[in-house]
Amino acid sequence: MKILNKVIPLNTFLLIDELDDIFLLNKLLEDVCLNNEFYHTYTNVIGKHTKFNFLQNNHNFINFLKSIKKQIYHICKEDFTVSGAWANIYNKNDYAKIHHHEGNTAFCGILYLTDGPGPGTYFSEYDLTVHEKKGRFVLFHSHLNHEVKKFNYSKDRITIAFNVNKIGFLDKDQKVKIIK
Repeated sequence: MKILNKVIPLNTFLLIDELDDIFLLNKLLEDVCLNNEFYHTYTNVIGKHTKFNFLQNNHNFINFLKSIKKQIYHICKEDFTVSGAWANIYNKNDYAKIHHHEGNTAFCGILYLTDGPGPGTYFSEYDLTVHEKKGRFVLFHSHLNHEVKKFNYSKDRITIAFNVNKIGFLDKDQKVKIIK
């Protein structure tokens, strides 16, 4: 047996844009706030979050993805499926540990449903903090490390996070929701 090991630089991306459809953003915020099942289970988020598939098939979330299809096309030109979409609510002293979503094959995303002030989301490889603004979204490579510093504000910070996978030829027989 022979095992080879070599570090290879990885081409990554980070796309930041804003959606100005206030009606859709308010519907998503309402969907999140009307949910009665929030968890404090062990994840990278030290705060409240929904189940990881909570918004995966949500009509408003699917409409969000359809409304940003031009931006998605800049980073992913293949068919894809949403493998997870959940909400996070940060209260005072909550934070997210530095982490990545390696294993997702297309991209990951964050949609901010509330305005700042707040600590933003810090992407260490780019030495960049994306600050909270209602409607702002970030699409990024799954290998990028990101974190949310301790939240020390009285107003809640509400986001939707999601993971997306490319659909390969082995997946074609599966019943999946494809967004084009």
